[in-house]
Amino acid sequence: MKRRSRGSVLSRALALVGFVGLVGLAGWLARPNAERTGPFLSISRQDRGTVSRSAVPPGSIALALGGLPPEELTRLRERLEESTDAAVRRTAAMLLDGVGLAPDSASPAPAPLRQALPDVPALTAAANVLGAPWNAPGLSVKLGPACDAAAARCVPLFAPAIDGEDALVRRGRALAWTLGNTALLRVPAGSRAAMLRSLRGAQARPSGTIALVFDAPQGALDEVELELLREQARRALAHLGPGAPQRPWLEALGAVRANWELPIALDPNDVLVIPRLSALARLQDFHSEVGLAGTSL
Repeated sequence: MKRRSRGSVLSRALALVGFVGLVGLAGWLARPNAERTGPFLSISRQDRGTVSRSAVPPGSIALALGGLPPEELTRLRERLEESTDAAVRRTAAMLLDGVGLAPDSASPAPAPLRQALPDVPALTAAANVLGAPWNAPGLSVKLGPACDAAAARCVPLFAPAIDGEDALVRRGRALAWTLGNTALLRVPAGSRAAMLRSLRGAQARPSGTIALVFDAPQGALDEVELELLREQARRALAHLGPGAPQRPWLEALGAVRANWELPIALDPNDVLVIPRLSALARLQDFHSEVGLAGTSL
C-alpha cells in the first residue's frame, strides 16, 4: 500500500471538514465567505503607557473551562482536592513539635497547589481572548464589528496574514495573539462530532499546540460540578498566606460563574481553534495539527 504524502493528508483533511479558512496559513489558505467581513482589529498608536489589569481577567476561567473538554472541570476539582490534602499534610509535618520532613522530602518541594491550577495554556489563551482592548507601550488594538475611525490601521480579524505585511499590523496581531492567529473552520454537521473529538484529542497532548476549542460562541459549565469546584477552591485558600501567588487564581475559582461567552460571533457550523502561546514560535505545527485532525473523520 502506498504511503500518502503529507500534502495529500492535509488536502484530505481540508476536504473532509469543509474548510473555510485557516487564519495566517500560507499556501493552502481558503478565503472566508464573502458575506463575513467582520470583526475587525483596529490598531492605533498611543503615547500613554499600558493600563495595569487584574492577574485573572473576569470571565477568563469560565472561558478556559468552556474551551476544554467537559471532563476537565471534574479533573480540575480532583487535582485541587489532592493538592490541598498534600499541602495540609506537608504543613502538619513541619508544625508538629519534634517532627520534620521525611528524609526524601527534605529539599524544598514545589507548592502542591501550584500544580492544581487550571490548565495554564488554556488560562493564558482565555485571558488574551478577553483582553480587548489590548495595550502595549505605543500601541493599542481594539476589536469591533467595524473599523475604528481613529485607527492607524484596520484589518479583518479572519483575513490571512500576507508577506510584507505592515509592521504596525504585525505588532497588532502579535498583541491580540489568540484571535490574531486563530483557526476558523467550517465543519459540516455530519462531520462535526468526529472533528471535535479529534481536536480534543490533539488538545490534550502536553506537547501539542492547541489551547482552546469552541463550537459555539457561548455556553454554560455544569453547575453541580462547578459548585463543588468553588467549594474546593475556598478550602484551598484557607491554607495560603495573603501574598501567595496562587491566591488570585483560587479566589477567581471560588467565584467563577457558569456562563462563558466569546467576544466574537460564530456561525452554526463554525469551529474556532485557538493556539497556545508557546505555539506562536511554531505556527506551522499548529496549522498542521489542526489540518491533520480531519484525517480521523
